[in-house]
Amino acid sequence: MTPKTLKAIQNYWHHAQDLGSLPVDYETWPAARKQTFLWEERILKSKYDALPPLEKIDVVGLFLTALKKKMDRQADEAPANWEKAIHARGSVVKVRFIPAADTPFTGLFQGADYGLLRLSVTGDPRDRGFAPGLALKWFVDGHASENVSALVSLIGQGQNYNFFAHELSNIVPVVNQVGPKLINLIFRRVTQFPTKLYLEGLGSIDQSGQPVADPDYPVQIFLVPANSIQFSESPHEFRKDFDTIPAETTLFAMYGGTAESAGDAARSSQYRQQAQLIGHIQTTSEFVNSFYGDSQLFFRHQRFRNR
Repeated sequence: MTPKTLKAIQNYWHHAQDLGSLPVDYETWPAARKQTFLWEERILKSKYDALPPLEKIDVVGLFLTALKKKMDRQADEAPANWEKAIHARGSVVKVRFIPAADTPFTGLFQGADYGLLRLSVTGDPRDRGFAPGLALKWFVDGHASENVSALVSLIGQGQNYNFFAHELSNIVPVVNQVGPKLINLIFRRVTQFPTKLYLEGLGSIDQSGQPVADPDYPVQIFLVPANSIQFSESPHEFRKDFDTIPAETTLFAMYGGTAESAGDAARSSQYRQQAQLIGHIQTTSEFVNSFYGDSQLFFRHQRFRNR
């Protein structure tokens, strides 16, 4: 980390103490106001002058993390002294969700105008390879936001540095390797299904905060990168690729369905072929790398359960 970057982080840290926590009535705000506040008063104000270095996965730190909070905390800001042991550095962008005309799914799958998307890798690619992941937050009027995360796989894509080379999903196959098995064991302390995330919340409420009487939501989603935003596979500072993506860019097509793939590779592949288009994720700003986006912006993991 350069002295300039370190100084910028330290300066923001002192400034963050003055900002304090989110306003006490924050959750009652409309979705648009929440997005604007986090973007303008937190993310933009803590934008890095220079990109901080990527960090290795902190397995010990992950073991010591209060993962129950990751599953149960319904807030957009992390608790005090929260540290990311995995996916420590990421780029954030404002997004909207444009639904397909014939999607059967309810709630936020019917459309969401105010969201934040964070793109990151599990850790320094020079350590364990390039492993893309994303976290998605949809703001809701007068209610807690709904969140979901997705990975390419538990082991990533080797030395392919094109972040958009492969689809991402909320369910990934179990991998019989030491590293992924160890991380799965850590997450098993708080969930029976460490390689799956549930989507019920996204189908149970709409953007205006109205609950859905008979929610319908997919078990698994597949986020398919747009062909127009492919980048070099060779090792490089991939975060600078995001700087070239303008607002109003379609990043992903979302596919899904209600069958259970069980997370194994064979069934997941078969299920993917049967999945239908749900909609598209489109940027409404440029990407930003910031202290707040790395340290305090919080995405809940909803525990998976069989339907």
